[in-house]
Amino acid sequence: MKTIVSDSGSAFLSAIFICGLLTFPLSAQVATSLKVAAATNKRVDLTWSGTAATYVVQRRTLGGTFSSIATVSTASASDTQIDAYTTYQYQVLANTNDGQSAPSNTVTAGPPAAGFTALPGPGGVTATSTYGRNISMTLDGNGDPALIYIYDDPNGDTNYSDSELVFRSWNRAQYAWNPDIKIDAVGDTSSAFRTVDSLAFDPSTNTFAAAVSINDGDSINVYTSSNGNTWTKKASYSESDGVLGPSVGLSGGNIYLAYVGENGLQYVTGKLSADPATWQNKTAPQPTDTDIAAWYVSPSLAVDSAGNPAIAYFAEQTSNTDNLILFFWRPSANPVKVLDSQNNGSDGAAVKLTFLNQNPNIVAAVSRNDIDEEDQVHFVRSTDGGVTWQTPVAIPPDGHFSTGYAFDLAVNSQGHGAIAFSQNSGSGDDVCGYPKLSQSSDLVKWTTCAAAERDVTGAFSPIPDSIQLAYGGNDKLYMVWQDTYIEPNGIQMYREPPAGTVTGPSISANGVVNNATNQAGIVGGSWVSIYGANFSTTTRTWAAADFTDSVHLPTMLDGVQVNINGTPASVFFISQTQINVQAPSQISGNVSVQVIHNGVASNTVTASAVANAPGLFTYAAGGKTFPAAVFNDTSNGLVIVGDASLLAGTAKAHPGDIILLYATGLENSPAGTIINAPIADSAPIQVTIGSAKVTPSFSGLVAAGEFQLNVTVPNLPPGDYPISITANGVTSPAGPVISITQ
Repeated sequence: MKTIVSDSGSAFLSAIFICGLLTFPLSAQVATSLKVAAATNKRVDLTWSGTAATYVVQRRTLGGTFSSIATVSTASASDTQIDAYTTYQYQVLANTNDGQSAPSNTVTAGPPAAGFTALPGPGGVTATSTYGRNISMTLDGNGDPALIYIYDDPNGDTNYSDSELVFRSWNRAQYAWNPDIKIDAVGDTSSAFRTVDSLAFDPSTNTFAAAVSINDGDSINVYTSSNGNTWTKKASYSESDGVLGPSVGLSGGNIYLAYVGENGLQYVTGKLSADPATWQNKTAPQPTDTDIAAWYVSPSLAVDSAGNPAIAYFAEQTSNTDNLILFFWRPSANPVKVLDSQNNGSDGAAVKLTFLNQNPNIVAAVSRNDIDEEDQVHFVRSTDGGVTWQTPVAIPPDGHFSTGYAFDLAVNSQGHGAIAFSQNSGSGDDVCGYPKLSQSSDLVKWTTCAAAERDVTGAFSPIPDSIQLAYGGNDKLYMVWQDTYIEPNGIQMYREPPAGTVTGPSISANGVVNNATNQAGIVGGSWVSIYGANFSTTTRTWAAADFTDSVHLPTMLDGVQVNINGTPASVFFISQTQINVQAPSQISGNVSVQVIHNGVASNTVTASAVANAPGLFTYAAGGKTFPAAVFNDTSNGLVIVGDASLLAGTAKAHPGDIILLYATGLENSPAGTIINAPIADSAPIQVTIGSAKVTPSFSGLVAAGEFQLNVTVPNLPPGDYPISITANGVTSPAGPVISITQ
């Protein structure tokens, strides 16, 4: 592929000169098929194929520059000098008699991408609103998110009895989410306005435990897994009037489980590896003037840094059922009152407990007199292990809105806190996006907004079904939630960018245009230019090493990718301010466009996708714009059509010459794959030179997103003539001229 750069320095596609076909021959490589054999938060193991005596292994961070980290004499290497929360890319070069070979393919390893990303739907199918409900999150042995959630009615027959509990984890070696793992069928839990599942991980035994409500309270099942791929049902609990919850914790090989039964709050503990018949069961003491634990509010169990469990739960006051009381209970002591609803009832009540070392922190949804709105989110903490509690703090809303469940709380090692929550009805004066995220550096003063600017987060749901927070070991926040507002529906994740991450990309207003014309209107399968800022720290076009096979075009260059209507676009050119991509096929109407750099997402803009928007590829010389065209006759070598007085090496056209024009946007065309044979246009194309109408002897797709038109120059007097093309009644913009001589 030859790229012609205009006087303004913008990069764009132009002519393909070898038989009109696009090919990507790889340079002779000795190191091939590089892959990440295994990856953890401490090491990355690489393997490849080759016969060289020695190889140079190179590494870079996303968006960075490759540097050599090792020379090895085997077709494998391990990198143990890594940061657990940094994403790395690797390539291998073979040492040969002539120096070094071309680099191998590039592979990526590390934690999930920073910024906002959407998890793939079930089995690669686009997710629906029934997928990803009631998420519970923990961090695995690498410090990466692991999730369980409910997939309601997976076969879509509106019978929810086949709903499933699903496990999902991150794969550092593949730099992708592992496929869904069905843990078990759970029956219909779709009407439950409460927690129905809970996930925990024990790093001391590398074991997961999942607890879930079956058939909306018939029983609670506990499952275990050592790898996330295979799950075993460990225990089951049921009562005649049903059970509510659950909340599970793991530490030091022990399991801790809390749920609400007909006799109140139930607590179960024992060695996870032991027979559940040996586990201890205990009912929480019932404080004076209280009923048993509120049946309609799931309890929250957490384990402190010393491995000691505690439970937060609600109970009604017996003498005043309008007063709901929140209790904190360590099973070795009596319950302690934390706060109450100040006679405001119990609608929407919910609770989440977490620890900072051995001091408990609680977020609760409960109406109180300190805020006018209902169902307000409150934060309350103890600095003496839960013996006494400070005055509850009402978490400020964004504008005049009520706040409540779904929510979650996380506290990091520095004592910084984050609370994510739903925003309900209000006056419409909010200024931030969604989900609402309140943060504090001292657990005293809280500031509410969102994880990013509104042009990034404004399309998300203000009322997610569930939301989960966790701080990684680098004290950066993970937030996961189910979202049914954006397309596709499903699970969204935000990872707070680590220190040093480049400022997020931003697409300019009206910054998505036809690559050839720089005008609005993009066509499926054709080339698109995106303008803005902070797109990339490098400037380049794709190279042979970016192609992972002989079929598909790359969708990421140096950590830069583009989603159009949620579909990754093929990326040809990247720079700080411009990206050129191939639009996905079969798009129409208003489509969303978003740039992602190193996992940090830009604002989402809307572009218009049309059936036809023809544009000639051009170049500029001497203040004139010429079509990027070549003479069909190559007996004197490859000659570009132009004006030699303005650009050396070009030549004016003669009447009767056959010239090859190159264009994009003529009609919808295949996307994402290499074109190995010409595809003729489905409708006639007309070329106009001056006032002469010319029908091409051939017009069709000859490369990804690139159309070729073979045109005979009409018999016109010497001069510069405007040239345009018309496809399906739509004509390319005026501007380019062709110079004709006798």
